[in-house]
Amino acid sequence: MSETSQSRRAAVELSFAGVNITDSIRPYLLSLTYTDNEEDEADDLQIKLQDKEGIWLTSWLTGAVDAAASAGSQTASSVSSSQASRYRVTPAIGLNVRTGPGTGYQKLGALPYGTEISVSEISAGWAKTVYRGQTAYVCAQYLTAIGTESASDSFSVGDTVDFVGTRHYVSSTGNQGYAAKQGPAKITLSNPGSLHPWHLINTDGTSNVYGWVDKSDIRAQGSKAQNVTEENENPTQTGFSIQAVILRENWTGNGRDDLLECGAFELDSIKASGPPAVITIKATSLPYSSQIRQTKKSRAWESYSLSGIAREIAVSNEMAYLFESACDPSYSRVEQYQESDIAFLSRLCHSAGISLKASNRILVLFDQAAYEQKPSSFTITRGDGSYLKYDLSTGTADTKYSSCRVRYADPATGRTWEGIAYAEDYKEDAKNNQQLEVTAKVSSIAQAQELAAKHLRLHNKFARTATFTFPGSPSITAGVTATLQGWGAWDGKYIVKQARHSVSGSGYTTQAVLRRALEG
Repeated sequence: MSETSQSRRAAVELSFAGVNITDSIRPYLLSLTYTDNEEDEADDLQIKLQDKEGIWLTSWLTGAVDAAASAGSQTASSVSSSQASRYRVTPAIGLNVRTGPGTGYQKLGALPYGTEISVSEISAGWAKTVYRGQTAYVCAQYLTAIGTESASDSFSVGDTVDFVGTRHYVSSTGNQGYAAKQGPAKITLSNPGSLHPWHLINTDGTSNVYGWVDKSDIRAQGSKAQNVTEENENPTQTGFSIQAVILRENWTGNGRDDLLECGAFELDSIKASGPPAVITIKATSLPYSSQIRQTKKSRAWESYSLSGIAREIAVSNEMAYLFESACDPSYSRVEQYQESDIAFLSRLCHSAGISLKASNRILVLFDQAAYEQKPSSFTITRGDGSYLKYDLSTGTADTKYSSCRVRYADPATGRTWEGIAYAEDYKEDAKNNQQLEVTAKVSSIAQAQELAAKHLRLHNKFARTATFTFPGSPSITAGVTATLQGWGAWDGKYIVKQARHSVSGSGYTTQAVLRRALEG
């Protein structure tokens, strides 16, 4: 909370490589822009710094990071390394931070998946740390010690081992398990001290293990894999982590502070220009140099569902995943040929009419129709003063079809399946009706109709768009819905495709790019 007498203002907090350098970077910060995308594109972060003295050009970030570290200004804890241990947040949905050691204490905020923190002590299941300058607590159950991310000294994440047990489990702490065959497998995750501390994925098909297993159910196989380096010490190379938070302080005059957790990013590029001397740092939630983008793979996926493929790709790339769709296509066989994991998964999602997003080290697959059916989060009425400027547009090139037909002739049975979906404003006697034709493998008329509706949505969703710039609003994020009133042909329900939050010397603004919702 801020003092009610304080002028409203916006501020940012930045951490580089796990070190909070907010105070060090503040005198040089020109602007910070966070771009939150709904689908298909990674989220981005751009930071601009003035560099009149040339310290950023000549020493880059080293001085600021070292200065902040020596001052004890770490991401979530200000204790020295001799007094504290480093831990990583493991839940895909993040971890709440509280004022005391228990769920009954006030929530201060949340740490995203993968965040590294320093912990001074752990007592009664709660880890003590420092969050935004004050003592705070997080549930220790959802932390993994960095550098000791294994349940024993024998193995590490990345090792190939022999699975000698009989069951694998859905979670590391639960009792829901299934029979599994013995054979070689790779350790992909660990949860030290849990009931089933190792997560395995079979490597050659001998075993079908895919889940959490008991400590006693694995044996050494050959030499151990080398541990993956946890931190890239050179900040000018990719792999360097950046975290950002936007704070809106006393914006409404009641002392209330709002914050936007931008998430975790990896350094993508650095640019120096002048005069005047400016350093531009760009980071992304899914780096172009990452294995999931760059490594071309060839593989036949047999007897997999879309969610199963997404889960395996996420785990193999050390990411979490969320699947939020009632539709989960199954594949008897699908080929990944000389494609990166993200390109392959994106292709499958587009074919299935499911959206894909990579954010904060999480792969998210979701059904846009379900998102569009949610109640509107806010209303934009023409002339109400809630916006600073607007831009409305329409398009027809590959964005407005009256109907879509999906057709598939099964070569095995000779039977043909066909389904047609129609746009909301379809008129049979209209002279300008256009039908989208799609050939895709389906096994029933209902499945063909469902897929036709999804493809119709994919092509029609940008027929009507709007862009609004607002005074800074942390609540406007990609995927929320809004209602337009008083805008004539543009009236109706929309979904935020992209939200761009910018903080600079001119203040804090949010630009929202909206597209017309096709449901709800």
